[in-house]
Amino acid sequence: MPVTGSSPLLKKADLLKNCCQAYAYAVEVHQNNSRMAEDMCKSCAEVCRTCAEECLKLEQDSLSEDTYQMCLKYAEMCEKIMGFQTRSTKKEWKESI
Repeated sequence: MPVTGSSPLLKKADLLKNCCQAYAYAVEVHQNNSRMAEDMCKSCAEVCRTCAEECLKLEQDSLSEDTYQMCLKYAEMCEKIMGFQTRSTKKEWKESI
């Protein structure tokens, strides 16, 4: 996940873009009913948490806390997809009995 740009603001924008792409991928994997959906969603959440940590290492400004929180929010959304995947699997089990 390369961070490009020379200014801290551009680097933060790249980190947010990485989070957005990770979340979009988690949604796509879930929508395709992949057997690996739970693992992929976990990985996507990890990417977002790593981005949040990277954000804290950058020069702090008025947007730092917001950017950090947005990265964490993306991680949380990836984890919610995992929860949805788990619930739908359990529901399918009930219907098959």
